[in-house]
Amino acid sequence: MNSRPRSALGLLTGVLGIAACASRPSMNGASVESSVAMVRAPNDSIAGEYLTIVGGCNDCHTAGWDESNGNLPASERLAGSPVGFRGPWGTSYAANLRGLAQRFTEDRWVQVLKTADDGDGKPPMPWMNTRQMADRDLRAMYRYIRSLGPRGERMPRSVAPNVEPTTPYIWMVPRQPGQAGPSGQ
Repeated sequence: MNSRPRSALGLLTGVLGIAACASRPSMNGASVESSVAMVRAPNDSIAGEYLTIVGGCNDCHTAGWDESNGNLPASERLAGSPVGFRGPWGTSYAANLRGLAQRFTEDRWVQVLKTADDGDGKPPMPWMNTRQMADRDLRAMYRYIRSLGPRGERMPRSVAPNVEPTTPYIWMVPRQPGQAGPSGQ
């Protein structure tokens, strides 16, 4: 018997595929929405769940996702993580997406993901990827995450580069062999 959650099996069998049109620039050089690849699925919930899985949202925004090899029920997903990501930008945290989806309108959700939170978005969130997504897909993700309902608390706010975080964090600065790390090791 497969150990994957039943919803994931239904998700994978329910997704019909990706529909893509040839990219055609508009008069001002920007791509038009109809030229962006979009996921096609029987409904927004299936599309949204699929996108959060293959888009890697759970990798950061679901505590225990990696340790469980992705075998967490939907009820456990996307509530954020208090482990920070520290680098030259300071320390950032994977937000509780379920809380954001409850507080944001659908239009605000799309705006945040298209504009890197109005320019305030920090690494390691792949803002360059969400900016490229079709609005329809971002809306499907929002609807799926919102349907999960609220769970968990707000994650810590970002910490400035010169401030030591009070939570565990992952140091995200490459180093050369033999080069000392943040603790001098």
